[in-house]
Amino acid sequence: MDFQVLFADKAITDLNKIIEYYAVESPQSARTVGDALLAHIRCLEVMPIIGTRMAKRHNVFKLYHSPYAVFYRVNYPGKTVDVLHVYQGVRQKNGALAPKLGTALK
Repeated sequence: MDFQVLFADKAITDLNKIIEYYAVESPQSARTVGDALLAHIRCLEVMPIIGTRMAKRHNVFKLYHSPYAVFYRVNYPGKTVDVLHVYQGVRQKNGALAPKLGTALK
């Protein structure tokens, strides 16, 4: 039996921010990025431990879909995968998203 993928509020907020970021320039790009990221996360339904186990966090894994890292926890008895956070690796040190391609740096 497959696992059910559930999203924490934080992960939903993260996904919305990623999609909104791309939507400013191109709604089609936002849809493409969002669909690809969600399709990759859906792999966890049948392969919940394909990510890298986090050394200091019990039962937490990291799944890469470059430039994103999806942090999730596997609940074996409940047959669920809890997506905790989606981190965009292309961020500036202040936490803002890095400029889009072709945008001049100030």
